[in-house]
Amino acid sequence: MAFDSLCKNKIFKDVPNFEDIKVDKHMDKLFSSVFTGMSGRYTRLRIICAITGDSMNTLEISKKLNLDYKTIQHSINVLEKNNFIVREGTGYGDTFFPSELITSNLPTLYAVIRKVEAKIEKSKKKYID
Repeated sequence: MAFDSLCKNKIFKDVPNFEDIKVDKHMDKLFSSVFTGMSGRYTRLRIICAITGDSMNTLEISKKLNLDYKTIQHSINVLEKNNFIVREGTGYGDTFFPSELITSNLPTLYAVIRKVEAKIEKSKKKYID
């Protein structure tokens, strides 16, 4: 699956096999609304993958993902509003890293993404390149 190549080895390396995951229904709904909607889903997941292990500021994320600064700012606002990332600092150089909400619910996030991938794969479209 295309998803696996994005960050399976980085943020989902300790997640159990897809078939063994016990999904938290509340988190499933929350993750689905942020990471599977039509607008920005891929960008938000890429941001989470990028800041896992290395906190970065908005400009660094923009450069690493080769995306427009304002696009990153918008996605960061969505992630912050949903408590998926934590901001460290005050001002232009603020750095971001995944929140405890994300890190403690990685199996559910993985399950949500895999379900979407399976549906999209049936239609031969790619969720994540």
